[in-house]
Amino acid sequence: MMRIAVLMGGNSPERDISLMTGQAVADGLRKSGHEVELLDIPTVRAVLDLDILKEMDVIFPALHGGQGEDGHLQALLDILEVPYALSGHAASALAMDKSSTKRVMRAAGIPTPDWLQVTWDRRREAPRGKACAGLEEDCTIERVFERAAAELGFPLVIKLNGAGSSVGVEIVGEPGGFKKAFLDVIEAGPASETSPVLDILMEKFIPGRELAATIFLGRRLPLLEIRPREGFYDYKNKYTAGASDYLVPAPVHSPLYENISADALRVFELTGCRGLARVDFRLDGDDYSCLEINTIPGMTQTSLVPKAAAAVGIGFEHLVEDVCLAALPPR
Repeated sequence: MMRIAVLMGGNSPERDISLMTGQAVADGLRKSGHEVELLDIPTVRAVLDLDILKEMDVIFPALHGGQGEDGHLQALLDILEVPYALSGHAASALAMDKSSTKRVMRAAGIPTPDWLQVTWDRRREAPRGKACAGLEEDCTIERVFERAAAELGFPLVIKLNGAGSSVGVEIVGEPGGFKKAFLDVIEAGPASETSPVLDILMEKFIPGRELAATIFLGRRLPLLEIRPREGFYDYKNKYTAGASDYLVPAPVHSPLYENISADALRVFELTGCRGLARVDFRLDGDDYSCLEINTIPGMTQTSLVPKAAAAVGIGFEHLVEDVCLAALPPR
């Protein structure tokens, strides 16, 4: 029997999903016979005041988004010298930064959609950033639009560079919808007086099918295809039971199936992830693109990772137990 603390909550826009994931993980671990402390923390910094963590065999971080997933929490746990499941601070920071992850993929020859990144300071009326590199004047939304239209075209995707759960994601089909979508993504960003700067990612939209690849302890689980019944795989379709259909294994022909699965493992290894992660793809005909890797994937009743594991006979309680066992220090 292990003593395990499951950390959930936090103050990111994904707090509600974190609470669901944390509860599900705790329930699964308890079914496996482990002693579990389920802790709802208001902020990541709060872990410094949790003396109980040093009494635990392992910590399971179930915080989605923000400092719970971007390496801050993991770095604090390293400082406290308590073992924890899933990826370390460096891999978490890299994976949460979608643009940096895409650079790693591009350098390794893994296909990923073309993109632009802009930094927006909400204290100003105009953003400055990489999307307007080389321009002398302030970078306005109009200037961002001009470059996005020229280099990416339409449709395109606008999203927060460091968020998950489809928080702050807009698909822009026509040029006329760009400005509103851009401002909507900014509005969806986490409110913070101390850090008012947001990184916005604009990405060429890849039509076709949505696939998810789970890497579990270095093992490739079956590819899963998501088919939303309406629209795209947004926040509502992710977390509303019955809103999407799931096919596992995904009906993708060989050798395309094997190539996508192999590239998922490569992304996992290149980013330095460990334990468990989910890699997201789009498939257009026989051409696929890798979008991102998620180091703390959802574990709700509609989440993808448990479905992929179940397809090969790995029950939820064994899935979370094995991730915790792998995080224990050698004896």
